[in-house]
Amino acid sequence: MRSLRILGPARAGAPVLLAALAPALLAGCTPGDPQSTFGAGGPVARLQEDLFVFIFWIAAFVFVVVQAALIYSVIRFRARRGADLPAQTHGNNALEIVWTVIPALILIAVAVPTVRGIYTIASPPSDEGNVLEVRVRAHQWWWEIEYVGQNVVTANEIRIPAGRVVNFILESDDVIHSFWVPKLGGKLDVIPNNVNQRWLKADEPGVYLGQCAEFCGEAHAKMRFRVVAQPPAEFDAWLESMRRPPAPIPAGTDAAEGRNLFAQNCGTCHSTGTWDGEQAQAERAVQDGRREAFLRDGDDSLLVPGPNLTHFGTRGTLAAGWADLNQANLEEWIRDPDDVKIGTRMKQLALPYRQNSLTDSDIRKLAAYLLALKPGESDAAPAAPTAGSPERGQELFSVNCSGCHSTDATQVVGPGLGGVSQRADD
Repeated sequence: MRSLRILGPARAGAPVLLAALAPALLAGCTPGDPQSTFGAGGPVARLQEDLFVFIFWIAAFVFVVVQAALIYSVIRFRARRGADLPAQTHGNNALEIVWTVIPALILIAVAVPTVRGIYTIASPPSDEGNVLEVRVRAHQWWWEIEYVGQNVVTANEIRIPAGRVVNFILESDDVIHSFWVPKLGGKLDVIPNNVNQRWLKADEPGVYLGQCAEFCGEAHAKMRFRVVAQPPAEFDAWLESMRRPPAPIPAGTDAAEGRNLFAQNCGTCHSTGTWDGEQAQAERAVQDGRREAFLRDGDDSLLVPGPNLTHFGTRGTLAAGWADLNQANLEEWIRDPDDVKIGTRMKQLALPYRQNSLTDSDIRKLAAYLLALKPGESDAAPAAPTAGSPERGQELFSVNCSGCHSTDATQVVGPGLGGVSQRADD
């Protein structure tokens, strides 16, 4: 009796608990939810959704039949007071054959569309025109994006043309991640020292939310990205704009002063000049060098692969989809990245945080500079800085030299170059 009294309230509370959890459980089934796998936005996601629905109804039918047989048996052959036991039988060849054939047929019915679907999404279709190739390299905890053959490098925001097949080449620099855009296609692991591929296509223009779906460290939940599908003409215009020099920054502004602060404090890990084709090609080698330096000495290294920030002001979010990109959010991020995204290595490794040297004014100016990083107008874009100009030198230094040298007295790999102009006649 005591045990019954203990179990009674628990049983009474179960419906209440289930009612409270039901909305959360059903949220994933809402087609309008941006991270629901229902409401597919492309052929790969639609194939997977159709397969799921097909298997679901087969499973539901099996469940209903088995439960109905069980309930019938429990009621029909239940023990009755004073009644004899039912006749005991052993073996029924017809029933055993039926009970073997039916599951086999069900498995075949499930296997055929499943295998067909696996082969369909294994490689891009050959009858849908030119395939756009995008290399995605996962880092703890952000995504590096390279448009193969286009000399365009960016991070955390993938732009694609709607209605065109895109083949994603997936790699990892550290641990196992998982590339997942629920509305466009299912999850695919991104594994170190291995290359996986997944093709996707967006039926309509729009923003499709992506997420790392493999626990990869402290900031896993905030390793997000966006796939922005644009009309083909708009995508081509964006791709062309990523290869244009940045819009000029007026002298004497916060952004102009922020540019100098960036070169001194941030250029070691971040690149901003890959709008230039040669620098875009060099970006991969630079990132590899940063990664190798970090792996050699993770505790004391001042080098770590950081997101590419070329034309950063054109993006919609910051910190791998953490928040909308604006001055206030960017200042909050720069001031204390650990407070925003626990586990990020930016504060642990970047020298300004080690020395506590960034003032509120510096943070404001850095944010202003990053927001000003946008391509110049196509019909009035300034010519690339000349070989002898300070601007050109700054861009080249950021991509090619900052991995080993700082622009102050700090030694990174090679000596710091602060005050170098006073050390030589020329």
